[in-house]
Amino acid sequence: MATSVNGRFTVLAHLHMQRDRTASSIEYREPHRDLPGRQVDIPKLRRGGVDCIWLSEGGPGEFLVDPTYALRAVEHPNTSMVRRTVYHGASGVQRILRGFDAVRRLCSESGELELVTTTEQARSAQALGKVAVFLHTENLLMAGDLAMLRAYYEVGLRITGLVHGVPQDWIDCDAEQTVPSGLTDFGREVVRELNRLRILIDVSHASEQAIDHVLDETAQPIVASHSNAKGKSPLRRNLTDDHIKRIAETGGVVGVHCSSAFVDIRCLHGRELATRTDVSYKDNQLQLLDDIAAGKVDPFEAEARTLPSVLGYTSLPTVGLDALVDMVDHMVAIAGEDHVGIGTDFEFLEDVVEGFSSADQTPAFLDALERRGYPGRVVDKIAGGNFMRVMAEVID
Repeated sequence: MATSVNGRFTVLAHLHMQRDRTASSIEYREPHRDLPGRQVDIPKLRRGGVDCIWLSEGGPGEFLVDPTYALRAVEHPNTSMVRRTVYHGASGVQRILRGFDAVRRLCSESGELELVTTTEQARSAQALGKVAVFLHTENLLMAGDLAMLRAYYEVGLRITGLVHGVPQDWIDCDAEQTVPSGLTDFGREVVRELNRLRILIDVSHASEQAIDHVLDETAQPIVASHSNAKGKSPLRRNLTDDHIKRIAETGGVVGVHCSSAFVDIRCLHGRELATRTDVSYKDNQLQLLDDIAAGKVDPFEAEARTLPSVLGYTSLPTVGLDALVDMVDHMVAIAGEDHVGIGTDFEFLEDVVEGFSSADQTPAFLDALERRGYPGRVVDKIAGGNFMRVMAEVID
């Protein structure tokens, strides 16, 4: 049974679960088994005292390579997304709906997870000894039709990211900016319609310009479900201190990310070095792309071999709970104690914080906050109270 500590309600605001895909369906991979090395499964959620998760579907990653995008990747050597598929048009919408259907079946068949659309339902699920599950997508694909937002709402979507991994024609992302304006006019319509539907907007993975435009347009609180601070680790995927402050000013919340690179930039994967523009680095990346396309080398291995020469060191630091709490300190100092939560980005992290590398280690992270001197009431807020507050304000 999911457990609470003195009434604490714990939310992991962004995660995935291992799944198998076929051309026609998505199935979660033995979610009831406590498998070693896996970051999320039902037993780990139970041991971690997790009461609520945002289970994400619909990102572009982990699939077969789209030949069209592979060509774009060669043309733009500063991107690493050669492995990823862009789901354009109706096929993208179909893939998201298949993912949502898989979540619905998972909850229906598990007996331990409850699909919910309000915070009241989430608390009721906790009272029944179940883990509440909100649908979430990282990549809001609509085939250019705002009516799809209404369709997503009808199937239960209440929290959504906007873009992931590769840009859409209405918004650019952190990995590759091809829409210099951040949001197009249609993108601004998307924000207004999400506000009207009372779907909570998640700006993790959006570019800095896109986040600026969302903040300018939204009339409701927004969140960044799994992003740390560039002020502590200047990773492109992290948020500027100004964005953290502005998200807090909307009443929103930023969820800490559990990748060691997000905590300490010295741990970053070689793909994040794509911000470099010198010719020698570009030439090297083109060769790496050729090697990847030819199947000669694994992408992560290829990227890793540039790491020492580019960053000037030969060993990676160890990132543990103290470093993660340092990040929390920085974010709380900017945003305040009411605007920081837990995101994680579990299941597919390859570089995790030691001591918080899976859902069952959530209590260890909360204990580390208490050891740092955070009073229990503040730990309760970071554990889930802050995300529950913003969800209640927007979606209930």
